[in-house]
Amino acid sequence: MCDSLTKRKDCHIGSPKIIVVPWPIRVIVVPPPICASIESHITTHHPEEAGGFLDCVRRGRRLRATRHVPIVNDSATPERRFETTVDGRAPPPPRVFYHSHTSPRSVSGLTQIDERSIPETFALVVFAPHGNALSYRGFKRGLLNWQELRIEADQTAKQLPRL
Repeated sequence: MCDSLTKRKDCHIGSPKIIVVPWPIRVIVVPPPICASIESHITTHHPEEAGGFLDCVRRGRRLRATRHVPIVNDSATPERRFETTVDGRAPPPPRVFYHSHTSPRSVSGLTQIDERSIPETFALVVFAPHGNALSYRGFKRGLLNWQELRIEADQTAKQLPRL
C-alpha cells in the first residue's frame, strides 16, 4: 500500500493502463475506381434511389473506401426513398452507408428522414437528380446531430463535388 511516507518510485499498484483515444474521422476517401462503381450503380437504377456500403480502412483521421457493396432498394417508393436491411451483405465496420437522391426537388444532403432512419455511424449522400452524380456529401453521427465530413477522391486530397 502506498502512503504519503512511501517514496513514489517504490509505490507499485499495478501496471499502468494506457488509454488510446483515436482522432475523430474528418474525411472519407473514395478512390476513383470505387467512385466510378458507385456512379455506375446509381446511373443503372435511375430514377430509383440506389445505395449500399463502402468497406473501409481507417488511416488516421480518414476512412478510405476499399470496396463497393451495392444493395437492392427494398422501398415501396424507390423513386423517393432508399430502404434496406443491414444483413450479412454489409461489410464489417468501419463502413460507410451510401444512397442517392434522384429527385431534383430533394436536398443534396441528409433529409430529416435520413437522419432518423440511418442506423450507421457514417453516411454518404450522392445527389444525382438526372442520373449523373453532381454532389457527394459525407456525414458522421454525433452525440446530438450529424456532422458533415469532407469527401476526397484520392490521396492528393482532391475534394469531390459538393453542392
